Amino acid sequence: MTRTLPHLNRVVVKIGSSSLCGAANKIQERQIIELTRQVAALVQQNMELVLVTSGAVAAGVGHLIDKIPSLENNQAAAAIGQPILMGYFQKYFQAYDLSAAQLLLTHDDFQSRRRYLNARNTINYLLNNQVIPIINENDSVSTEEIRFSDNDYLGALCTNLVSADLFIILSNINGIADKNPQEYSDAKIYEELSLADLDHLKAKFASEKVSGLGRGGIATKLEAPSMAGSYGVPTIIANSREENVLLRIVKGESLGTLVRPEANQLNSRRAYIAHALKPKAKIIIDDGAAAALINSKASLLASGILATKGNFERGDGISCCLEDGTEVMRGIVEYNRDEVQKIAGRRSNEIENILGYKHRRSVIHRENMVGN
Repeated sequence: MTRTLPHLNRVVVKIGSSSLCGAANKIQERQIIELTRQVAALVQQNMELVLVTSGAVAAGVGHLIDKIPSLENNQAAAAIGQPILMGYFQKYFQAYDLSAAQLLLTHDDFQSRRRYLNARNTINYLLNNQVIPIINENDSVSTEEIRFSDNDYLGALCTNLVSADLFIILSNINGIADKNPQEYSDAKIYEELSLADLDHLKAKFASEKVSGLGRGGIATKLEAPSMAGSYGVPTIIANSREENVLLRIVKGESLGTLVRPEANQLNSRRAYIAHALKPKAKIIIDDGAAAALINSKASLLASGILATKGNFERGDGISCCLEDGTEVMRGIVEYNRDEVQKIAGRRSNEIENILGYKHRRSVIHRENMVGN
């Protein structure tokens, strides 16, 4: 069977640790040889590929004396393993007269709009010069506060960053199944899913545990396509061990699970707010403000604000919540915490008298806000 895919000019391929490692969780060089061969073949067909790859920790952990799992251990292993991993990719891409470039990102690079745009410009310049960008999380400096939940999540963010036409997740699974195939021999792989289907499966698999070197497990295999889908990008989850998996996928062969995107995707800025921007604090709003935000697609005005929780500056990402903690919207705030506390509950025409100035009539403008 074949699939109908959009015209593929630019593809993001996420390569999981399980796709590069063997049973002993060590990098298998032959896996990199095989993947670089397929990527090179697609590049030679004038397709642009961006790789998001795991494996730095796996490549470096064997060089450490201390094998006890910890954040510090993983950071040190990543610092050792990242140049080893890139060395493999450089070596085998050079066999096809191709060059690769390394980009190490943290969530902070997506929090800052300036750094976000700088990363996009760099990637575009590399692709225009037929250099293959290889992106990984900067695990050697990432902490829980600034790290991605998994490179699936990073890969999904990158689909918007580079305006991709397709997102491919290569892992050790044949696709998304109706039950855990490691436990049930009769598990059925879904050939195609909608984003609504994914929401049902998220609830079903909420208790699934992560195994091996990966951090995300099945949870991010479901969340990442949802994110990419909100950008209008289809996702295919497939087994990296399948022969010529990349070449067959882009030809339209029905490998793995295809997740269809939303018909009405978010624009680039709202997609950035929805997924790349981590809210730094909360603004508590009343029921009337919540109804206006949801039903009338209004901006958040000071009159609907009850309180603030946490510190924030103008331009930070903020979560707008009811008093019970339910998130209604999130967006980019026009005033800092002290200013919001002074104008909370007041009319917009009073702001200038209270503060002595006014940045904008609204605290969060509708253009800079997305729903939960």
